[in-house]
Amino acid sequence: MTVMDDLLERGAVPEGYKVEIFDGEVIMTPRSPEQFWTVSEVQAAARAVGISRERVLGDVLVRFPGENDAAPDLAIVADAAGRHKNSYDCIDVLLVVEVVSRADDDKDYVRNVAKYGRFGIECYVIADPFKRTCTVMSESHATGYSKVREVAYGETVTLSLTTGERVIVDTSEFPVRSAEE
Repeated sequence: MTVMDDLLERGAVPEGYKVEIFDGEVIMTPRSPEQFWTVSEVQAAARAVGISRERVLGDVLVRFPGENDAAPDLAIVADAAGRHKNSYDCIDVLLVVEVVSRADDDKDYVRNVAKYGRFGIECYVIADPFKRTCTVMSESHATGYSKVREVAYGETVTLSLTTGERVIVDTSEFPVRSAEE
């Protein structure tokens, strides 16, 4: 049993909070309205192109062998992804979207880039309501991603999955936030 399993089993996670163990640190943050609304927009875009509800996950535990597990803001898994109680294996994850929760946090831009790339998650998107940009990464490798592009909020971004599926996301409805909030 992992530390995260123990926390979840004991109901130690307060409602409305997201808890992750990352590099040995327990990170507990309330989910912001911006995170919820952004994830909802991407989820709707995925469903609009025919990706089933069962493949689109939010704040669901993803197992990373030999490392701390994670619960991405949104993940899309393969058709044949195996569910293990309330978690999935990282090998089945095709796309991850993380929404930055603090303007000064490097978790999404540094630590997650290295981890998701190292474990072969082929498409990683960082939606940043503070910078008003989406950073789209593809072609994972041992230390991150070979292709990185920034798309300003307001533009349409196409997210290509290794299955050939393409999720077209209109970012004009993505909420923004100032660093002082």
